[in-house]
Amino acid sequence: MKKKGNSSNGPEKRRKTLREKLTENKPVTIVYVVLRVLVMMVMVAQFFNGNFENVFLCVLTLFLFTLPSFIERTIRIDVPDTLEIIILLFIFSAEILGEIRAYYIQFPYWDTMLHTLNGFLCAAIGFSLVDILNRGGRFSFSLSPLYLAVAAFCFSMTVGVLWEFLSGGWTTSFSWICRRIQ
Repeated sequence: MKKKGNSSNGPEKRRKTLREKLTENKPVTIVYVVLRVLVMMVMVAQFFNGNFENVFLCVLTLFLFTLPSFIERTIRIDVPDTLEIIILLFIFSAEILGEIRAYYIQFPYWDTMLHTLNGFLCAAIGFSLVDILNRGGRFSFSLSPLYLAVAAFCFSMTVGVLWEFLSGGWTTSFSWICRRIQ
């Protein structure tokens, strides 16, 4: 029989784990807090300027910032700190700098740089997935470094192609809808 005072699976345990995570990973926490503050400042400025589409982009960015830690807690995996920081910086670069600050227009190769960074991110995620599976008790792989590099490359290319299909489909559909409205 369970005791009522036992909170090993309750919200207190989850809060304690999150609090410990924040104190354990100081670089990730510092980057996370600084980026959130910057996004909130941009959001307030965009609200007062009447750019409500950009306010929505800021809200979306704040939501996307929470995804890596949410995935870590729900799936119970440990995303490497460096990878998490790069993901946060990528989200900030794409949404705030690229869209709101118009870096896509100001810097001719901004989009190319972000696509290249996304390719490296996907490859790093491919490497990390195998590493995470190896650390867990359920699976154990003994892969050669060459095979691991090829698998990470293929994972990166597949994610990139799927993204381009979705992006192209969305652009085509949205363009078609806009023409019908006019």
